[in-house]
Amino acid sequence: MLFILGALDPEMREIERVLNIHGHPVAWATVGGQKCTSATAYDADSAMHLEHGKRQAQLILPRQPVVFVECAVRQIAPTLRIDHHNPGDAGFDCGPQDYLRGSSLGQLLSVLELEPDPTQRLLAAADHCLTAAYQGACPGVDPDELLFMRASWQAKMTYRSFGLVISSILEAAKLVRERYNPHVGAALFLDPTLTVPDLPEGAARAGMPVRYRTMEPSGLVKEMLKGASPDAISSFMKENHMLGRRVYGNPYRGYAGTYLD
Repeated sequence: MLFILGALDPEMREIERVLNIHGHPVAWATVGGQKCTSATAYDADSAMHLEHGKRQAQLILPRQPVVFVECAVRQIAPTLRIDHHNPGDAGFDCGPQDYLRGSSLGQLLSVLELEPDPTQRLLAAADHCLTAAYQGACPGVDPDELLFMRASWQAKMTYRSFGLVISSILEAAKLVRERYNPHVGAALFLDPTLTVPDLPEGAARAGMPVRYRTMEPSGLVKEMLKGASPDAISSFMKENHMLGRRVYGNPYRGYAGTYLD
């Protein structure tokens, strides 16, 4: 089977590594010849693979078994979907106790009949239900080990020292606790011009809902609600949908977002 992967993140990087180790062909979903992002992963128009460090278009033969992992390619009907983002996905309605079956990495390991190692458990829990994982709700996942792994990744991706990232996450957690509004049911950070470093991570570590806005490179303002109850997430999505806004999210995983355009 050919596995076509969506947007790159720590979980997807591990999925690629596992597939390569076990000899399965891997390609990446693309839009206009470029690797997809989380915003374009489900509207890809082609795929590419990497060979000797060079990008090449991926030929998909008729009737070739194809597995989509957190993506979709136009005019291609997959044999299997591995995902947890949209209703109908195998992992969409899985709670924290069932994070391995819920996460895309856990689903892949199950398909390949492999047992997860400790790092893969951390990656799966973090991707599927980060706030719950930080509160010890995911079996086999240590919250402190999770913080170490997540901070290490952020340090690598942002070229900051590990100690600086840890301090930043803990400071954000402190600020979320201080600004939590029980009447709203979340800590509010609604000015997109005032960025709090590592705010989503800090809120997850604190185990408290956070509602915040960010400015996209295109100029659009995105509002997020994370770490809230399923009812709160559903209400947020419904309210913004009724206002005619683009909405996404998953009440079972504790997050939702909308674009204020």
